[in-house]
Amino acid sequence: MLPPIDPVHCTGSAMTDTFRIATYNVENLFHRFSRAPAHQDALHSPPTTAALPRARRTDLAKRIHDSRADVIGLQEVDSLDALAEFAQGSIGPGFDPATGVVSQPGNDTRGIDLGLLSTFPLGRVTSHRFNEFTTPAGRTTRFSRDCLQVEILTRDRSAVLLTAFICHFKSQHSPYDPITQPDEHARDQARSADTRQGEAQEVVRLIRDQLTPGTDRFVVMGDLNDTPDSPALAPLCSTLNALGLINASSLLPHPDTSPKSAAPRPRDTHRCDQFDPVAGPPGARWAQTDHLLCSPALWARSTGRVEVINSPQDQGSRHYLTWAEFTLPGISPT
Repeated sequence: MLPPIDPVHCTGSAMTDTFRIATYNVENLFHRFSRAPAHQDALHSPPTTAALPRARRTDLAKRIHDSRADVIGLQEVDSLDALAEFAQGSIGPGFDPATGVVSQPGNDTRGIDLGLLSTFPLGRVTSHRFNEFTTPAGRTTRFSRDCLQVEILTRDRSAVLLTAFICHFKSQHSPYDPITQPDEHARDQARSADTRQGEAQEVVRLIRDQLTPGTDRFVVMGDLNDTPDSPALAPLCSTLNALGLINASSLLPHPDTSPKSAAPRPRDTHRCDQFDPVAGPPGARWAQTDHLLCSPALWARSTGRVEVINSPQDQGSRHYLTWAEFTLPGISPT
């Protein structure tokens, strides 16, 4: 059990005629470990066995509280129990585990799963962890974690407000050193990018098979482990993507077109301290790898309010929470 701490009360959007959607990689929200293994896609080092430190849980809860989000897609959650305890013990009463908290096991070897918190009631929840698909390079694979599909219902449960697709694509981590093993590193990076592109294509297929992209409200959100201009994410992020998705962060200023930066920019969501073939040796780098991708029908209800909470203090994670605000159906967009 996580030790109890004073909850941060989260009440959702300040106005009842709007709601906010957020995505947040909470980076190892574990019951089991206080220190997670160092790398995302394999168990490389033994973990310790204490609960997540109190300060980190408080910082994560503060970000969620500050966002005033009503629907939050989460990545790197240990389990449904861990998420429910975090919601009740750290965030407060806004997210009821009986009606608005969900997480399911995925494919990650460390057990870092996807989850969702909602002040709205939930409908159908579908895991796509066992889907098999072919990547552009012709490999058959599955989602690195999952694509967790969740229906968000209206307050009275009479209709589907929107459908969320929470994702956490293949990591860019490589076991090969880019300086001493450049060829192996390059091949491994190409393989992981191929996996991410396959995952993106499979998300497109899932949505086209189940929804009407032009008229249904849905959002694809999560840590996609690549930048919006990358070829791997083109099926979801390119200007002419097949679903007509709009990246909510596109409303924020961006001073340059470089995928990574030595200083955080308004759209950047992740501090990734790693070797970069362009920027140079390891050091602090920032990039936009976490995304809120909105369908045209959802984006039509945007209020124009978007934020990446990227203050260097009290993060609790190297990833930054991103939120966007929308008007509820029946309310004229402003």
